[in-house]
Amino acid sequence: MADTVAAMSALPRDTESNKDEPVTPLERVLMALHPAVETHPSGDGGVRGVAEFTPEPEHRGNPGWLHGGMAATVLDHVAARTAAAVLDSRVVTAKLELRYRQPVELTGGPYRVEAEASPPRRGTVRVAVALVGSANKPLVQAKALFTRRPR
Repeated sequence: MADTVAAMSALPRDTESNKDEPVTPLERVLMALHPAVETHPSGDGGVRGVAEFTPEPEHRGNPGWLHGGMAATVLDHVAARTAAAVLDSRVVTAKLELRYRQPVELTGGPYRVEAEASPPRRGTVRVAVALVGSANKPLVQAKALFTRRPR
């Protein structure tokens, strides 16, 4: 367990700037759960975020399917990055509600992850986020609430 914790703490904080560095198998699995998120203003004071997620074999739940907790992790990550862009601050998840509409095939990726953050209200941001399949159909959806990270 100590080796796992040490390996996790050694993960690069900004995976975009470390793309050319070699990674361990554990880093590859963890980095896949935290894809790069591209954010853009939505015009109403909110922000839209988008990412691409490709499941790894280690993300398996039932044979052939993505584990629900892994899907939740990806949605939380993309939603948090989108909320952070709205608040221009680090954020923490205050609430995350998930709806699993269809099983996610482990080999069906890459999947698109789309997030829509509302304008900020009293230091909080609400985000709707979805893991979208090839037919542009949401497979897993979440509603989340984020607050500024306490100092």
